[in-house]
Amino acid sequence: MTNSFSMDLKDSTSEGSLGSLQPSSLQIFANTSTLHGIRHIFVYGPMTVRRALWALAFIASLGLLLVESSERVIYYFSYQHITKVDGLVANSLVFPAVTICNFNGFRFSRLTTNDLYHAGDLLALLDVNLQILHPHLADPTVLAILQEKTNFQHHRAKVFSMSEFLGRVGHDMKEMLLYCKFRGQECSHRNFTTVFTKYGKCYMFNSGEEGHPLLTTFKGGTGNGLEIMLDIQQDEYLPIWGETDETTFEAGVKVQIHSQSEPPFVQELGFGVAPGFQTFVAMQEQRLTYLPPPWGECHSSDFGLEFFPIYSITACRISCETRYVVENCNCKMVHMPGDAPFCTPEQYKECAEPALDFKKARGALELIKEKLFDLLGPEEEDGSHDENVSRCEPLSNHSAPTSHTVTVPLQTTLGTLEEIVC
Repeated sequence: MTNSFSMDLKDSTSEGSLGSLQPSSLQIFANTSTLHGIRHIFVYGPMTVRRALWALAFIASLGLLLVESSERVIYYFSYQHITKVDGLVANSLVFPAVTICNFNGFRFSRLTTNDLYHAGDLLALLDVNLQILHPHLADPTVLAILQEKTNFQHHRAKVFSMSEFLGRVGHDMKEMLLYCKFRGQECSHRNFTTVFTKYGKCYMFNSGEEGHPLLTTFKGGTGNGLEIMLDIQQDEYLPIWGETDETTFEAGVKVQIHSQSEPPFVQELGFGVAPGFQTFVAMQEQRLTYLPPPWGECHSSDFGLEFFPIYSITACRISCETRYVVENCNCKMVHMPGDAPFCTPEQYKECAEPALDFKKARGALELIKEKLFDLLGPEEEDGSHDENVSRCEPLSNHSAPTSHTVTVPLQTTLGTLEEIVC
């Protein structure tokens, strides 16, 4: 009886020892996994130095993997891109538009008594009381003409329009153009299109408008582009006793070379050409294709402007300025697009010009930026805005002109002639 009880006790004890040695699910997974190192960590038996070293190595490796993986994920969502520059040789290129403006926007001989009655103060020739400003500074001949034209004693004021005024008193290309050749073929004032800018009445060569088909060129160099000689008619310049927004101390013309799809912005993007010199201008066409979001911040072709069918920074700037002037002055300047009424000379001086004078009215720049942001539409209100909004589609762009000026021995007309070669 005693022997039987002793045997049963030994059997139960041995079965309990075997049950305590059964591996856990984690140990089974670690020993059957192909993951390197994990089987050396979760082994049967007590903790050893070998198991601790394997555990440290495994944790360090896992940490490095997580750090590198997170870095790659962040890099992926930053939408990195590569700027690719390709130089292509074309058999022919569309010749760019060339806008030319005389620094003087008003011919003195074309001013009438009615012009001076309405715009004499704007031109800084008369004061608010219609009296000649600084008569002691005027040349006797000029003073005599002014005194005759400012005799308002029997004058009856007539309707005055700034648009008609600028078109009539601005310089005429037919009179200014002395010599014109394009690719060795003669051209004339008929190849120029009238366009109004901040400088008044200007002229654009190769505008691409109706009746002016686009001209192309096959190679660069002198004789393969546009070559013109101008008489700037300095004898027609207004007498200047002080520089204003409508008058200047400078003489010559200002030129901008740009794409036909981009409106001229001569006052900021043009370069001056002095009289009595020959100036060579070399240009290089560039076509830039921007990436859409999320890689870039350009907008597709359906992103249009109120006054221009094709988006460009220049067109956007003019649109913003136009909207700002119209909203604050209830009129527009002659060079601005749209169907708003033209400003009167008083509105030019008291409202429109100060609004665009960023040096005197710095707040206007911020307001114009806000108008630009409004153009982005309500769907962009939650995002950040960039004033350099770009168009995704390639737009022809001409790099900054490289000009070379040399003296031209022009006899007696040295001060009134200038030649431009593109």
